[in-house]
Order: sequence, then C-alpha cells, then structure tokens
Amino acid sequence: MMTTTRIEATRLIPGRGDVIDNGVVIFDESGISYAGPASSAPESADRTVIKTETVMPGMWECHGHFLGLYTLSITEEMATLRPQMAAMRVTADANRALMAGFTSVREMGGMGTFLGRVIDEGQVVGPSVYASGGMLSMTAGHGDAHGMDLDAARAIHSRHLGEDLICDGPDECRAAVRRALRLGARVIKVHGSGGVMSELDDPYLPQFSLPELEAIVDEATRMERLVGAHCHGKRGIINALHAGVMTIEHGTYLDEEAADAMVETGAILVPTRWIVEFLMTEGDKRGMPAYAKKKGQEAAQHHADAVALAVQKGVKIALGTDIWSTGLWGRNAEELGYMVDAGMTPLQAIECTTANGPETLGPQAPKAGQLFEGFDADVICVSGNPSSDVTVLADPDNVTHVFKGGTLFKSPST
Repeated sequence: MMTTTRIEATRLIPGRGDVIDNGVVIFDESGISYAGPASSAPESADRTVIKTETVMPGMWECHGHFLGLYTLSITEEMATLRPQMAAMRVTADANRALMAGFTSVREMGGMGTFLGRVIDEGQVVGPSVYASGGMLSMTAGHGDAHGMDLDAARAIHSRHLGEDLICDGPDECRAAVRRALRLGARVIKVHGSGGVMSELDDPYLPQFSLPELEAIVDEATRMERLVGAHCHGKRGIINALHAGVMTIEHGTYLDEEAADAMVETGAILVPTRWIVEFLMTEGDKRGMPAYAKKKGQEAAQHHADAVALAVQKGVKIALGTDIWSTGLWGRNAEELGYMVDAGMTPLQAIECTTANGPETLGPQAPKAGQLFEGFDADVICVSGNPSSDVTVLADPDNVTHVFKGGTLFKSPST
C-alpha cells in the first residue's frame, strides 16, 4: 500500500511561477496529487503530515562528473587509480548529492551510466542519474590525454568510462554516439571547443568540424537523445548551434551574437560558475597543473561577464557546477549564489535548478522539477526562505527532508 504524504509549508516554491504562501503538497510514490494553497487542499484520513518553512521541487545538477577522483591531475590519477576504487567512491558522492537536496543529476562524463543503474536497483542511495557515459572528443581534443600515447589514452577511457569515445570524421562520430548509447547514455556529451584542464588545446578554438557535429546530432536525435556541447570559445558555440546542439556547457567567451543565437534556437546554457571560482580559489590545493592555472586565469573574468550577458539577454539557463571530485558533491547549491551575482532574482535561480533541469534532456526528460499535479514526487523541505536568500540551499543541513519518487530518503530522524 502506498503512503500518502502531506507537506504543509509556510511557503511553497513551485519551481516555475510565484511563491504560494501557506502551501500544501500531497503526494505518494505515483506522483503529486495536489500542490497549491492550503485553503483549497483536499483532506484525507491516511497520510503522513510534515510541517516545514519551505517546500520546493528536488534540485537538478545538470553538469557534474561521478569520477571518484581527488586531484586536478585528472589524467595522471586515472592512469594509476583502479576503477573499482573510483566506483566505490562515487556511491558516497551520490549519497552526498541526494542529502543536499539534489534528486536528479545530469552527469556529463563519468561512471554515471553504471551508477544510475545500481541506484535504480536500490543497491545505492542517490539521485536519479541521467548520464552521457563518456565524452566524445576528437583526437588531440579536450577529452584526449595529451601527455601519453593515443592507445594508452583510449585504454584509460575504456577502463574508467566504459567506452573509448575519441573519434574523427562523421562516420567515427556516429559510431561513438552508438558506443555511448551502448552504455545506456541518456544524453550525448561532445567537446565542441578546447578546455582548461587539458594540456595542449586552446579553450578559445573550436573542436570537431561542422559535418562531424552534424553527424553526432543526427545520430543522437534519431535515438531521442539531446546533445550537450562543452564550449568555451564563440566559434565552438556557433558551430554547435548550427549543428543542432541544444545545450551549451560553460559558454566562457559567449558574446551578444552567440547569446542571440542561443535565444533564437532555444538552446540552454549550463554555465558552471562554481568550477571556475573553485579552480581560482582552491585549485592549488587539489594539484591544479600550471598549464590549467594559466588558462583558467585567462578565462575566469570572461566567464563571469558571459554569464551576466546571458542573463541580461534572456538565454535559458540550467544549473550545473562541473563538480568532478569525490567529497565535493553536496556543495552543488553554491552555484545558485553565482547565478544571483550574475543578475538573477532568487526565484529565477531556483527555476534554473528545478524547472529548467529536465529540459536539458529533451525527449529523455522525466516529468519533474516542478510541484504541480501529475509531476513526479521529487520534493524537498527547507529551513529558511530560499526565495529571498538562495544561500540557504548551499548548506545541506538546511535541507531537512528529501523525497525522491515519493519515497523519503532524508528526515531529521535519519
């Protein structure tokens, strides 16, 4: 028999729309049956009643990595770390994410396809994981390991991520998409520009030709997967949009032309301000290589300006942090403060991490991220008022209750 839960809150934040004072949410494992003002809420005899300050949808992390690594010397650590160790670490990271109120994670390269399956089996406690498996990279691209021979780089990808997704030319790119699908990918991740944490490439320059990107998008679209592109430089962003990519990750050198193109195509920006700030303030403690520090310093101010421009231009934004390291998961909601710094209201920032999250998955999206009748019962209770101060959500202790799919995973008694 399903348990019905009734949450009575000082305020109900629906994810999209205005705050409802004296709100009630009623749900069970099958979904939400009521969300609205207490004055219109139905009564039922058999229910669990929870009283809280704020009730809102479970949050979405739309760009994280379950890699089980500790340092920023990513290639070197992956070359020596047994993947079994990494896999055990990411189970703890998944738990940290859920306890911080993140009921869903769009994992853009890592062990997420495997982790999501064991979470669904009930063997591990964690969020719903919608993963890309690996990350498509051209040879010498951001996802290649430049400091070792190519065969070794491919072997590391296969050993830790399940498949080698280094590919060149439209036919190889199609085959790489299929290998990602073979892992169970719910979204396809491609490196559309150089990156900060790779040694020899330039974040400003595009990667993959337009025909290659078009082949990737075509293959993914046939299988009802959306493509997300890591893009720092403007040329990479424009190429990705021309190919039909629907989410741009990072967007460091986004300018007015690129922002207007995103608005026109309906593409979503996942800006990941958190990782930029983390690398500049804490990167040295995590072994950030000198080449990455130099590139990161160059990109940091451009990135802050680009995100502010995107907010001003009305680009749709979804929250992502680019958290990759074990032990950092749980800090994901710190990104909300950076969104407010970029010009959003607190409610707009909350919409980024709730209602906008599922839209980064296209046809693979669940009916989640909002508190309305018929939506999945991913619900959290919060001490404090994040609609006036989003930093409340950055402290996992303020998230008092977490329901995923109507099942309680966190409460003051657990």
